[in-house]
Amino acid sequence: MPIDRRVLRTRAALFDALVVLIRRKDYEAITIEDILREANIGRATFYAHFTSKDDLLRRSLDRLRQLLLAARDPARSEAPFPLDRRWSPSRALFEHIGEFADIRAALAGGRGAPVLRNAIDDVVAGVLREILPAGAGEDVPRELAVLHVVSTVNTVLRWWLEHRPAMGAAEADQLFSRLAFASLPESFCAAFCSPPEPADRA
Repeated sequence: MPIDRRVLRTRAALFDALVVLIRRKDYEAITIEDILREANIGRATFYAHFTSKDDLLRRSLDRLRQLLLAARDPARSEAPFPLDRRWSPSRALFEHIGEFADIRAALAGGRGAPVLRNAIDDVVAGVLREILPAGAGEDVPRELAVLHVVSTVNTVLRWWLEHRPAMGAAEADQLFSRLAFASLPESFCAAFCSPPEPADRA
């Protein structure tokens, strides 16, 4: 059953308010009152949708899930962010992370970092469980492949943002694709990422 548009607008306002505040002050210092003031939304409305600031941060990644699924299936409803329909889900993921790299950096080392990291893991794992072909890759158990891809995403994201922050999202995605296709059956990888380009063209 589709979510009411008013609910979507309320949640979007709260998600956007949190992003604005993270760019302005330490995550630990942000209060529910700050979020309500920024979003112009009442306390009762907030608690009708979320249980805490951490819950709001965690569930803000619901929009990322929609983006990845839209990249896989253009027939789905519009993604909540700009999307090039030629992108694979992994490319959409890296583009999104690149767009919000300052948020990840702002949360690094604080209490919000593991909340965000676990939320990204959950989104990627959930999307993979939904789109990976059930009978593919009989030599590698499906759930093991999901966990491996999530781990590889984490490794590439951390390396990219900590060691090569000037690198573009497309190049980071290509590195991820090389690692994924080198370690898992093509039938698994093709559902989530595009085949890597030849090394001399990358």
